[in-house]
This record gives sequence, structure tokens and C-alpha cells, in this order.
Amino acid sequence: MKILRRFCARVAWLLLVVVMAGCATPGGGARGVNFFSIQQDIELGQAALQANNEAMEAAGVPINQDRVRLIRLEYMVERIGAVSRMPDLPYTVTLYHTNMVNAAAAPGGAIMVFEGLYDPEVGLVQNDDELAAVIAHEIAHITSRHTTRRLSAMQSASILAEIAGALVVGAGHASTADLVRTGFMVAGAVWLPAYSRADEAEADRVGLMYMARAGYDPRAALAIWERAMEKQESMGRGSIFDTHPTYRDRHVQLQRMLPAAMQAYERALEERAAAALSPAKPMARSGSAAAP
Repeated sequence: MKILRRFCARVAWLLLVVVMAGCATPGGGARGVNFFSIQQDIELGQAALQANNEAMEAAGVPINQDRVRLIRLEYMVERIGAVSRMPDLPYTVTLYHTNMVNAAAAPGGAIMVFEGLYDPEVGLVQNDDELAAVIAHEIAHITSRHTTRRLSAMQSASILAEIAGALVVGAGHASTADLVRTGFMVAGAVWLPAYSRADEAEADRVGLMYMARAGYDPRAALAIWERAMEKQESMGRGSIFDTHPTYRDRHVQLQRMLPAAMQAYERALEERAAAALSPAKPMARSGSAAAP
């Protein structure tokens, strides 16, 4: 029993060291472990974008063929990125001409938009404000560094499993080492999906403020989830192990944040109107210093 207590204390201490190291990572966000630098985020994202482009081209999917739509997307990404907590990232957007209803983000600033998002029958967005809600959500994933935080968490779980097994062996309990390792990995498999749900909720919150500060109506985000909520509820509630919050949960969270978002939106409109009256004076980035 004393050996077991000492073992648990040592593992807890090692876990604390790992978490504190991650929290000290620059740009790592308010919570979570991140072993990656910002430059590594950028390099990883560029590699992921290149791989995705190659896969799309191999499948015969056209890329960036609608110049008008692409320019509008680039303007939107630049506008929202400028008010984010990481305005200096090399944000890019790539448009895939496929009926997939989706948008995605890679670390470091790469955003991918699939044309099915605009489909009038099955798509998600109906106007620029709703599109801005989707783009702001993806930029929030990037600035919160969710991908590399998740990769770091997976590395931490693997490292701790090996450390735990080694400590048991060192304490003279080699026969239980594999069981301990398995226990750590199972715990990680249960914890990581919950971490993903937390990421989605964080991206919703942060993205709502980003779009508002960029001068897009935050009520559009609620409109998206209202439509999605109706579809989801007709299909039944998902498992507790789903990697995304339910649409109702997301709608309720955004509804609570709407008053603050509307204030930020109104300030952004005032600043843009003032800038339009003084074209020689560059417009300030609305709220960039106070991003959540």
C-alpha cells in the first residue's frame, strides 16, 4: 500500500510538471498543454493544407476556381483575423468546389472552405454574416491552438503511460505494468473526446466575439444553430461521447453571450463608420487588444 501511494504521488507530480510546462507555452491559450511553438503550428498547418490540396486534386476536385467568391472569403478572413488575439498569423483561405458542407482550420492560419456550405438546400449559410460566423469559429480554433494542444495532450497521455509502467516495474511489480499502461491509455481515450467538446465550445464563444468585433452581426451565429438544432432534434440526441456539443447546447451558450457580442458589434460599426468619413486615417482594429 505504501508503494502504491508513493507511485500515485510520483505520477501526480509528473503530471503537474507536464501541465505547467504546457501552460507556459507562448500563445497556448487559457487552458491545456501545448508542446509546439507558434512557428511549428504554422509549418504543421501548411503541410496539412498541402496534403489536403493534393488529395482533392487526386479526387478531381477543383480548387479556388471561383475568383469572386474566393476574394470575398479572403477579405472576410483578413477582417476577422485582424481582430483576433493572433492578428499576425499568415491567414489563408482555400475554396474547394465540392458539395461537402463543411469548413475546417489547420494550425497556424490555414482555413479550408467547401462549396457545399453555400448550397441553398443542404448548406449551412445564407448570407455574409452567417458565413462570417463559420469563418470566425475556424479562426478561433486556430488562435486557441486546439490542434496542437490536442496533439500535445495525446503525447502527454502516451508519455505518462510509459512512465507509470516504468515506475511499477521499478517498484518490483512488473506483472502489473502492462495493466497500468492500459489504464492510462483507456483514461486518455475517454478524456480526449471531452477535450474536443470543450474546444468546440471555446471556438463558439471566441468566434462569436471575433465576428462581432470585425463588424459582422453576431445574431447570425444563433440563426445557424437554430436551423441546425431543428435537424438534430428530429434525429435524436447523440451519445455523451460525441465530439461536438449538441446544437441546442451551442445555441444556449451563444444566446447567453449575445448581449456582450452585440455591444462589440455596435462599437465596430461605429468605428467603421468613422473610418469611412476619414479615409486618410487607417481604421483601428476593433477590440483586438481585448480579444477573449
